[in-house]
Amino acid sequence: MAHLFSPITIARTRLPNRIVMAPLPGGYATLDGFVDDALLEYYARFARGGVGLILTEPIRVVPPVPEETRAHIGLYADAFVPRLRRMVQVVHEHPTRIFALLDAPAELARSEPPALRTLAEQFILAAWRAMAAGFDGVMLSAVDGGALHALISPLLNRRYDAYGKTLDGRLLLPLVIIEGIRGWLRSRLAIGFRLVADELTAGGMTLQDARMVASRVVGAGVQVIDVVADLTHQRHVARFPGWCVPLASGIKRVLPDIPVIGSGLLGEPYLADSVVRDGSIDLVMIGHTLLHNPEWPRLARSFLLPEGGEAW
Repeated sequence: MAHLFSPITIARTRLPNRIVMAPLPGGYATLDGFVDDALLEYYARFARGGVGLILTEPIRVVPPVPEETRAHIGLYADAFVPRLRRMVQVVHEHPTRIFALLDAPAELARSEPPALRTLAEQFILAAWRAMAAGFDGVMLSAVDGGALHALISPLLNRRYDAYGKTLDGRLLLPLVIIEGIRGWLRSRLAIGFRLVADELTAGGMTLQDARMVASRVVGAGVQVIDVVADLTHQRHVARFPGWCVPLASGIKRVLPDIPVIGSGLLGEPYLADSVVRDGSIDLVMIGHTLLHNPEWPRLARSFLLPEGGEAW
């Protein structure tokens, strides 16, 4: 029976355990998109702490607009590859694996079709650069109001052309990106998809919508699904330990052979272990708990496997 510290394989990438670090920005990227030494140490400490998989903070596949003041890691040019390769190397000094979370600003979802086709090419090129840097996989971000989220969401997508109106239209660009990455890189890079399973507001994504999206992206080549809820439109939601797990489990039920990542205040080791053990999800995403204590995986292991045996 699987448990929190069972290994798991995503595509050809073997993870030492089921703990995934959430994509929380370290705040150390330079304004021009490069990785500095502080960011190297930021990710190294979580690898030392024993997480199975690090999901990076969002990495931009397009250059920032001139007025943008927030720093983001960039992967829109070959010049970023050497420092990102060094970041991967410091993580790979430990059993931890690392996926690059690829993202683009929401306003690009309103672009004309030629610009959207260019955006697809930029995502595909960024995935190639991620492979060149040594990443174990890429995760396409369709959450947090980014471009892919704004296209997929029936609430956010107000287009009346081929990229809107229907689910087929809303999925057109993401599927082109996934198929492009898979067609070019074949099996050399794992592909994940970060998906909003419920926007918690009228007219937004529902679990049923998310199930259809998940099935379509998996059919195009995605090999792991990361499931989240979107609180942008509904901030007064009771959040309790495990509150998002039913959404991830709902995706798991229609894709039983695809690894599914779940989240939602799962920082209590016995709870994190139990939702893997009962088959609700395959991997557990941990966020602020890890920020406060990068050694949490080792602590959790000491609770669950006090003598190196099987989890309770």
